[in-house]
Amino acid sequence: MKIEAYDRLAEPGRLTELARYDLFDPALRAELDVVAMRSAKLLETPVSLVSVLTADRQQIIGSYGLVGWVATPQGAPAEWAVCSRTVLNGEPYCVADFSDDPVHAANPFLANSGLRSYLGVPLATPDGLMLGAHCVVDSRRRIYTDVDMAILSDSADEAMEALAKYRT
Repeated sequence: MKIEAYDRLAEPGRLTELARYDLFDPALRAELDVVAMRSAKLLETPVSLVSVLTADRQQIIGSYGLVGWVATPQGAPAEWAVCSRTVLNGEPYCVADFSDDPVHAANPFLANSGLRSYLGVPLATPDGLMLGAHCVVDSRRRIYTDVDMAILSDSADEAMEALAKYRT
């Protein structure tokens, strides 16, 4: 994906909608942490995230399984965030093994994190604006199934229901 594609993250309507949510409310984050934990457990992955994408950065607003230096920044530049592809494509995105994928093999964050596979679904408003993604990430090569995607999609719906309660 060319860098110009990331310019779409700065679309005013999407950013205006994103600004309507109280993303820093501790109660919201606690709810989203529960959604992430449930997804990780159901899909048997060590990591699950609920994140939003600003114009240039992924911001993690709910998580399960992040440890060490990976947890410290609470996000990544948009160009490094696999969730950016989920948001920009507006559809589920899956990578069985980052090290075999030409799009992600050179990603410095992934190369140093030990994470290898990804399944993400968009967090979309009823009007179709892509705010972020809900994903699971594994430290092993993983082929995700349609059932896995359905489970994650249901969890993304839960995340959007939680977000809706914190929209002004």
